[in-house]
Amino acid sequence: MKWYSLCLLLPGLGCFAASPGVAGEPIRQSSPQTTPVVGLIDEVQELYPDTQLDKPVKRLVVHAARNTVAGVHVMITGLSRTQTIRFAESDISGKPTAGVRWYRMIDVPVTENTGLDRNTEKYSGMKNPYVIRRAPFRVYDPLLPVTSPIAAESTSVALRLEVPVDSLHPPGEQLHRITINFGSTAEALDFVVIVHRAMVPPVTRSTISYINWLSTDNICSAHGVEKWSEPYWDMLTKYARTMARGRQNAFWFIWTDYFTFDSAGHVTNFRRDRLERYIKLFVAEGLTTIHGAPLVGRRNWSGSLDMLLGAHPADGREVHADSSLGRMMLTEMLVPIIAMMKENHWEGHWLQGIFDEPTDEFVERYKDLVVLSRKFKPDIQILEATMTVNVAGYVDVWCPQVQEYQANRTFFDGRKVAGDRVWVYTCLSPGGPWLNRLLDMERLRQVYIGWACAKFDLQGYLHWGLNFHTAKPFEELVRPHIEGQFLPAGDSHILYPVHEGPLSSHRFEAHRIGFEDFELLAQLKSHDAPRTEKIIAMVVQGFDKYSKDVAVYREARAALLGAVDTYTAK
Repeated sequence: MKWYSLCLLLPGLGCFAASPGVAGEPIRQSSPQTTPVVGLIDEVQELYPDTQLDKPVKRLVVHAARNTVAGVHVMITGLSRTQTIRFAESDISGKPTAGVRWYRMIDVPVTENTGLDRNTEKYSGMKNPYVIRRAPFRVYDPLLPVTSPIAAESTSVALRLEVPVDSLHPPGEQLHRITINFGSTAEALDFVVIVHRAMVPPVTRSTISYINWLSTDNICSAHGVEKWSEPYWDMLTKYARTMARGRQNAFWFIWTDYFTFDSAGHVTNFRRDRLERYIKLFVAEGLTTIHGAPLVGRRNWSGSLDMLLGAHPADGREVHADSSLGRMMLTEMLVPIIAMMKENHWEGHWLQGIFDEPTDEFVERYKDLVVLSRKFKPDIQILEATMTVNVAGYVDVWCPQVQEYQANRTFFDGRKVAGDRVWVYTCLSPGGPWLNRLLDMERLRQVYIGWACAKFDLQGYLHWGLNFHTAKPFEELVRPHIEGQFLPAGDSHILYPVHEGPLSSHRFEAHRIGFEDFELLAQLKSHDAPRTEKIIAMVVQGFDKYSKDVAVYREARAALLGAVDTYTAK
């Protein structure tokens, strides 16, 4: 199966009863309701197909900046599985608001919990008390665009409404009346958006870098398109557009996609036309930072051999990066790439990876590879997901995991003083209480990554898994990894493929909200740093210490927007 259609996805929704929630959850999970109930749910609250609405919210108020969207979720429980659901939105005059979008939220399985340290709990055998639920359970994540009406096909349905708040939107209270009809039941719900003068800048003017690595091979296999064909470029555009909408403003390219070699390892063809088209496509959609993927990696985590990634002579043999052959092949790729970047005036937007996650044992070879690169471009900017601090002077943009940053904050603050930039990243680790974007973590953790970056004056966030899913992206959220390990739920992908293109997700939207908040915090900090610090402290004290209370987050966000308003021209 190359792609996933609506008819394949919907019959399985909500068919798996989850185990009880952990202490402190604001929404109770219990036995199925027998009569239909409708309520509003805050968009930053995680949501399950067996959520029970004991006290359904009929009116929800949120504060919003301009030049973004305000979202809310509508939960309907106690359905008969065969009912037709109609839904609509209107403003105070009774007219539909232009540009509103509706989505059906799709539930996906979490078969194992994230480990206390990393991977899943099987990795170290320790129970992780910081998860939102004990596995197995199902949780809503993919967002499928829909129009009214839809068929229930389950005892519960979750919808998402997005209301545009454009840059010219007048400040003040805006009422959006939501009507839900099924059978003989009609419900009216009020979503109130208090629009502020505060403005989120467009993604092209973001002050924080944000990247999820993209698998172009998975685009081909998931959507049944041939690489470099026109349908491939059309689908790649849809991915770029979705990425930019989620405020991702950086993208990577893999060098070896554009080179071929002869049996002696010499470059026989550089498909510059393809690479230029690839970069221009993303730039046209608003992404501004070009990340050259790491050129070198280890053969496996138990060995010490460093190999060229994806670069092979015509006979297919592996090439050691520090061999004379490896250096020749690197040189023959470096020279035309550098020329292309210069001729397109992309040099100032280009960050290059050398060796993904270098450790102490690779330090000397790492330095040699950087020296080789700087021989041809002395000012090349090196971005690295670093697992050692012993490469100072060779890295321009440091990118430690969040827990490593926090443990070595003095060192990284020193690198910023020295003129380096510091990003952070998460992946299959850290687990436990740390901020990450895994499915058994609070959605607030994704939001708070932006707040933590603002607290520590960090300049970027990286994750490896935009769409590195298996052939079953809606089923295998916990997936095999290297050496008998498993990736934790949701680590491999945050977008989901259907025939028409990529679907955003609850987690991806939570990331967007957090990075929009980062921009507002940066605006306030430029005028009033002490006030900014107090607002951040309301919800985030560290990458492992934060409030899980959605109401507290909403209070902090309202305070932030009100504070930014005082410095925003009317």
